[in-house]
Amino acid sequence: WDSGKGWDSGKGWDSGKGWSDGGKGWSDGGKGGGGNTNSGRLFVGNLPADITTEALEYVFKAYGAVQKTHVMAGKSKSGQCCAFVEYATGEEAETAVQTLHEKYEIKPGAGMIMVKRARSEGKGGPY
Repeated sequence: WDSGKGWDSGKGWDSGKGWSDGGKGWSDGGKGGGGNTNSGRLFVGNLPADITTEALEYVFKAYGAVQKTHVMAGKSKSGQCCAFVEYATGEEAETAVQTLHEKYEIKPGAGMIMVKRARSEGKGGPY
């Protein structure tokens, strides 16, 4: 989380290796590009600080084929962190959103997780 700017400061979490590379999709050959409404990319928030990639994949694989997972270290005052999960299809992603968003607690006492479609290129405002 970048205070004052949200999670996306214009280039995603790691330009050249990671999520958006300047808003053009994942950098591994352009899979899943920016403005595709059928994209399987999700943003997952309100995760406990000690969440592991394995635990996240375990939960999300129940709703489809998880292609990628990236957990970001928590920088918020609450210590919570967030992650990105990418499914093979937009339909799988939508199933996960409908099933998990504010309805699933990944760790008892940590609160319900937030599951949303990841922002697409050009929709993030002036940041």
